[in-house]
Amino acid sequence: MKQRRILLFTGNGKGKSTAAFGMLSRALGHGMRAAVIQFVKSDDAVGEQRFFGSVEGVDWKQFGKGFLPRDPESPAMEAHRAAAREGLDAALAALASEDYAFVLLDEICFAIAHGLVPVEPLLEALANRTDGKIIVMTGRNAPEALVSIADTVTEMALVKHGYEQGIPAQHGVEN
Repeated sequence: MKQRRILLFTGNGKGKSTAAFGMLSRALGHGMRAAVIQFVKSDDAVGEQRFFGSVEGVDWKQFGKGFLPRDPESPAMEAHRAAAREGLDAALAALASEDYAFVLLDEICFAIAHGLVPVEPLLEALANRTDGKIIVMTGRNAPEALVSIADTVTEMALVKHGYEQGIPAQHGVEN
């Protein structure tokens, strides 16, 4: 029986989701069936979804409303919370399912850090996994509880970013 793996990509630097999708490529190359649950993101035209969303063996679900309002008390936050709660339900179902050998929870840390979903149900689901499933989580501001339960944690550090130089998001790089 394979050992369960929990990997976490966090930090302010670019590359968290990119690293996770690289791992998804590896898993698919080994014939593993995968679930991708995206939190916060709402653009279904980004390169990773256009590619992986059409690949056999990947179940892709997106639960986001895009950029959060600057004011955390904004009435618009409820729509973001509702979408994230749906995403958490889908994530918990994917983690419990025997259908998936690889589960990617993209931007789950961001959703937790911004109070869109609680961390406790996820921690319980992760603690109960013993089936050799590979679980990859991404997002800024990973809570210490997720850092503690993960066996591999990488923090992406921002040194310099093209945005700072006025370079807009580009297909193949940021989207």
